[in-house]
Amino acid sequence: MGDLTQNFSRWEFECPCGCRHDHVHEELVERLQKVRTNFGPITVNSGCRCEAHNRTVGGKTASAHLRGWAVDLRCPNSFSRFHLLKHLVNEGFRRIGIGQGFIHVDFDPGKPQSLIWLY
Repeated sequence: MGDLTQNFSRWEFECPCGCRHDHVHEELVERLQKVRTNFGPITVNSGCRCEAHNRTVGGKTASAHLRGWAVDLRCPNSFSRFHLLKHLVNEGFRRIGIGQGFIHVDFDPGKPQSLIWLY
C-alpha cells in the first residue's frame, strides 16, 4: 500500500541521488494511479530530480522532472509499450516521450501539449 495513493509511495518518486527531493505533483500521481488500476503494476524509473542529478543523467535544464511534473515508467517490450501508451493517453497525458525501455510522461503546464517524441 502506498502513502500517496492506493499503490504509489513517495519514495518511488524521490530523486535517486539521496538528496530526498520528492516534490511530486498530486495530479500527476492521481493520474498515474488511474493508469495503474487499469493497466496493472507500473514501475517508476525516474521521478523527481534535483538539478545535480538531472545534469548527471543528461536531463534538459528545463526538465519537468525538476519540478515534480514528470516520470519515466519502465516499459520493457513493444507489447507493454502499446498497452501502457493506450492507458496513458486515456488518462489525459499529452506529453509523452518514448525511449528504449521506458516511457516518459509529464504534466508540465508551462510546456507545449499534445506531443509525442522519441529518445
